[in-house]
Amino acid sequence: MRRTAIKPARIHELAKEFLDSKHNYLDRSKGGRPRTFDDILILTLICIQNLHQFSFRETIEFSEDYFKELPELSTYHYRVKILPVELIQEVIEYIAEKIKESDKNRHVRFLIMDGTGFSYHDVYPMKYYRGMEIRKIQAHVKAGALIGILNKRRFVLSARAGPPYTGDVRLIEPLVEKANYPKSYFLGDKGFDCIRLIELILSKKCKPVIDIKSGRLNQIKDPLRILSKHNVEALGIYKKRPLIEGLFGNLKQKLSSHVRIFNVDIAQKFALIRFALLNMAVLASLEKADQLWLWFSNSLLKPLTAVYLFKIPPFAR
Repeated sequence: MRRTAIKPARIHELAKEFLDSKHNYLDRSKGGRPRTFDDILILTLICIQNLHQFSFRETIEFSEDYFKELPELSTYHYRVKILPVELIQEVIEYIAEKIKESDKNRHVRFLIMDGTGFSYHDVYPMKYYRGMEIRKIQAHVKAGALIGILNKRRFVLSARAGPPYTGDVRLIEPLVEKANYPKSYFLGDKGFDCIRLIELILSKKCKPVIDIKSGRLNQIKDPLRILSKHNVEALGIYKKRPLIEGLFGNLKQKLSSHVRIFNVDIAQKFALIRFALLNMAVLASLEKADQLWLWFSNSLLKPLTAVYLFKIPPFAR
């Protein structure tokens, strides 16, 4: 993931395409401040803020070179606070659909589910606590993601955020429920050892490849858990599960594992925005690879073997 590949103009374009596609979306909540600025601009500013790890004030100052009219600092903070978190989830899914459309001949066969955390508020105390003491700290948010692999590219199909120490199954279950990838494999570690989740995956006509908790005093008896354990050992695809760990590591390395915010609700939105930015980086790399390069040698400069390059964008073909 390269942050420089995501341009503010492209972010604004994607935000406009997304909200234009949502014909039923009208935020008519009563009360509050007047909506002088549309949600397209607010979504763009949120992405810029998380991409460069800016504060609210720094985001406004940085964006002055790209937009003629910008909200005041307090107005921007208020608009971020009231922005529905479900809208950001749909942004992730919308960009994922655009990534899948880039290669319609291929099918997403492997779906990997996992959860991760992002710290917020004050990161420093977490460096000094150990063991059970660290579980008393509430200064982090939990995020669950369902990633897909398409033509050796990893991207986030959908994601969901929750308060601290939310269970992985609780976060992932709604994502699996609305997933539509028949004949695919759902990979997960022992944290997803749940009969209800395995039944849900089978109802989607998919195969569960979830590692099962077992031991000398905890033998596997349920047929569904036996089936999932057999898929882990026999199919040989469970080795792909660490790909999501590498994706999380890349995301946190580029965009930081700490959210510079004090409100837990906004921290959850910013955690999801980072998954949206990851998808934007994948989409940008696909759009760049989809361009044609034409080489024209200059006969007048043969001794120098000069070459002219012309980049033809996809829409001009």
